[in-house]
Amino acid sequence: MGNVDPEIIALSDPECRDYIRQGQERGVQGRIIESWQRSARMGLNPYHRNTPAPVELSQFKRRLEQNLEIVELYQFYIRRFSGLLEQLGACSFVCDTDGYILSRAGYGKVLHFFDNYSLSEGSTCCEKVIGTNAPSLALITREPVVVTADEHYTKTYHPAFCAASPILDENRNLLGCVEITKFFDPHISDELRKHLLNLTISLSDMIRNEVFLGRLIKSSPVHSAARGGVPGGPRILRNVDGPDDGPRLSFSRIVGTSPPLVKAVQTAKVYGRKEGNILVLGETGTGKELFARAIHEEGPRRDGPFVAMNCAAIPLELAESELFGYERGAFTGAKTEGHPGKFETAHGGTIFLDEINSMPLPVQAKILRVVETKRVSRIGGKREIPVDARIIAASNRNLADEVAAGTFRKDLFYRLNVLPLRVPPLREMKGDLHELLTAFLRDAAAENGTPAKRISDGAMRRLVAYDWPGNVRELRNCVGYLGFTVEEEEILEHHLPPEILQGGSETTGTQVTPGEPGNFDSLERMFLVETMRKFQGNAVEAAKSLGISRSTLYRKLKKHLITG
Repeated sequence: MGNVDPEIIALSDPECRDYIRQGQERGVQGRIIESWQRSARMGLNPYHRNTPAPVELSQFKRRLEQNLEIVELYQFYIRRFSGLLEQLGACSFVCDTDGYILSRAGYGKVLHFFDNYSLSEGSTCCEKVIGTNAPSLALITREPVVVTADEHYTKTYHPAFCAASPILDENRNLLGCVEITKFFDPHISDELRKHLLNLTISLSDMIRNEVFLGRLIKSSPVHSAARGGVPGGPRILRNVDGPDDGPRLSFSRIVGTSPPLVKAVQTAKVYGRKEGNILVLGETGTGKELFARAIHEEGPRRDGPFVAMNCAAIPLELAESELFGYERGAFTGAKTEGHPGKFETAHGGTIFLDEINSMPLPVQAKILRVVETKRVSRIGGKREIPVDARIIAASNRNLADEVAAGTFRKDLFYRLNVLPLRVPPLREMKGDLHELLTAFLRDAAAENGTPAKRISDGAMRRLVAYDWPGNVRELRNCVGYLGFTVEEEEILEHHLPPEILQGGSETTGTQVTPGEPGNFDSLERMFLVETMRKFQGNAVEAAKSLGISRSTLYRKLKKHLITG
């Protein structure tokens, strides 16, 4: 037998034994062989399909809610990589600590390949179910890994090239993992292998960094951006059983006197007193949900429910059940008493469908039927339920262009675009910047229990020169950052975040946030310096304030050359 591992010999299934021996003889790396051995001992045959069981909806929803922060952050960042994934012909997953897929994105053909083997949202990549694979190995080893072609234990997955990286918090506690996958090509270069692995590491690091920053500042930019709502608004999928419990917001909360904003507010007030469907168009972060809430409060439906749904944040498997509801026994995992959908829940009030352009065409067709008939049929049900809800839809893309591209139904577009409303970006409202900053600084001061800070002329010039690609949301979170880090009464130029000091008009269209590589180290150093100064060098209190262990704090202080 030569140098063959004795554990291989002990395996009872001769097919498994021969399979692993052959892999070892051709030089398959050690941790892959170890995973093969575990897979064999758990009774998996490499020549069988080894596909996971069908998704149970109720269990999937529980997992989503338990991992909401990770899912929101993943969805926010993966949108930035969407073009690159398409170019690479790759897709991406984010999994929880048990290997269950929470969300996916990317190239359709690769996603379809995994659909054929039941690897979709809610199913598991667990090693004991499908054998050796990149996500399970990343979760087990807590290290970035590449598993390619016949390194997968199950032959079903040999066509895939997979890179995965664990998401760890500051104390190396496991939060989940991210994976990037493409079809295997025997001619794939080492450079591309490294590129894909580095991409997964960057993605997991950005999520990890944002989780850490979320402990440092109360209003994390990506948390708000991923919610797709106004600051202080509801989180995605929270309170899925009833009306949205977010704040009641009127037009008085919209700050500014610039002509584009005044026009938008005046138009929205008129719409509030009418009954037609509204289509709100505006860039990410402009406050589309704030306008939708204010319109609801302005009109005769103000005492009815306001039900918000971020269409981009709902996995395809959940979209129909969330919108239209389901009857008991409609599918595996369905509640015994059934479940009303968002349209039913919004009866007598307003339903806000944010990022409606994200909905697939089959779901768009069902939304159109509800719009036309004012009736909804639950999944698995035969009766039609009358619904009386005003629809406010929103998109950060031009829906007319989406119609021309064939990704959005023309008939639904016309049904929704009865009352069009454009929310202007912040770069068109530079005259409002001082008033907005003053209002946000006042809010930050009230939240932190400190006096409101002033802004120096130099800092104000920098803030005005910056184009604010993340719009009002980015501005508010910048103020939250300054309110946390600046202890002086006046905010000076050197206090500003790096992206603003380095920015200007050339930054338009590229949203930069503290969670991105390159900015995180400088931000982290600033937070550490300020925290150590606040606690007068007391590492115990500083670590407690940051929510990290003392050893982690010392490691970070050493990394940034900070002395107590």
